[in-house]
Amino acid sequence: METVFFESTDDRHAHVIGGLTALERRIREVAKQGATRAVVAAAPVVFPRPLPIPVEFVPAGSVPPDGARRERADVIAGVELADEAARGRAEWVLIRRMNKSFEGPVDALINWRFSMRITRILARRSLAVTPNHVTITAILVGLAASAIASRAGYAMFAAAGVLLEVNSILDSCDGELARLRYQYSRLGQWLDNLSDDIVDNLFLVAVGAGLGGVWWWLGLVAAGGRILVALTTYLDVYRRTGTGDVFAFRWWFETDKATADDVYDPTSPITWLRSFGRRDTYVFVWMVVLLVGFPPWVVCHGLAIAAVNVSLLVLHFTVFRNRRLAV
Repeated sequence: METVFFESTDDRHAHVIGGLTALERRIREVAKQGATRAVVAAAPVVFPRPLPIPVEFVPAGSVPPDGARRERADVIAGVELADEAARGRAEWVLIRRMNKSFEGPVDALINWRFSMRITRILARRSLAVTPNHVTITAILVGLAASAIASRAGYAMFAAAGVLLEVNSILDSCDGELARLRYQYSRLGQWLDNLSDDIVDNLFLVAVGAGLGGVWWWLGLVAAGGRILVALTTYLDVYRRTGTGDVFAFRWWFETDKATADDVYDPTSPITWLRSFGRRDTYVFVWMVVLLVGFPPWVVCHGLAIAAVNVSLLVLHFTVFRNRRLAV
C-alpha cells in the first residue's frame, strides 16, 4: 500500500483547474498511478464526488507518515499555482495533454485548435455539464447536417459539410472533457462510438438523396456496407472485452498489437494509409468537397471506404477460419 503525503502553500490546493480543485486532481492522478491512500497537510476541501482512495486531512506543517511519498497539491502539470496567470498556464498545459496519443492527422493538426478551446470553456462550467451532454449536442448537430444535406443545392450541401465538421470537433470535446474531469462512463463510450456511425451513415444517405437518381442508391449501399462492418466490429469487441471500445478491435494482421498506440504507431506506413479511413480525416475532406461544390465525391468516398472495409472483413474471417481448421 502506497501513501502519498500532499503539502500546499496557503489555499492554493483549493483553486479550480480544469473544473476540479487542484487537490482533487492530484489525488486522482496519484490514484491512477497506484497510490492507495492520501494524507493532506492543508485546510480541508469538500469534494463534490467520491474519490478513488481514502483521504485524511492533517494540520499544515505536519510530519509525513513513515514511508509516504511527498507531493505538492498546488503544482499542476509542472506549474506552481502561485497566481492567476500561473493557474491559466497550468490549465492550458493540462488541456493540451487531453488528446488521444493515437489521434488522426486532422485532429492532430487542425481540430484540436477548436476542440480544446471549447473544452476549456466547458470545463469551467458546473460538473452537471457532462461529456455525455456534449455527445448528445454533437449528435443533434450531425442530424441537422444530414437533414440539410438531403435538401440539395450548393448552399445546403456547403452548410451541411460545415455542420458535420462541427460535429467532428465536438466529438473530440466529449473525450477531452471526460479525461480532463475523470468523468468516464460505459454509457458515454457506447454513445460516443455509436453516434459517429449513425451520423456518418445517415449523412451519406442524405447526400445521396440530395443528389437524387442513382446517387440515392449508391449512398444506401455505402451506408449499408459501413453498417455491416461496424456491427461486426462492435460484436467482436463486446464479446472479447464487454465494452464498446472500437479501438480494441484487431484485424488478423494486428493480433500482436496490445494497445491502440501499437496499432496506430505513427512510424508505420499502415497508420498513414488507414488515416484516409479515419473519421476526422474523411469528415474534413467531405466538408472541403462540399464547399467547392462537388458532393458526388462524398458518396464515392463513402463507397470506397465501405468496399475496402467489407473486403478486409471477408479476408479477416477467412484467415481466422483457416487458422481454426489448421489447428
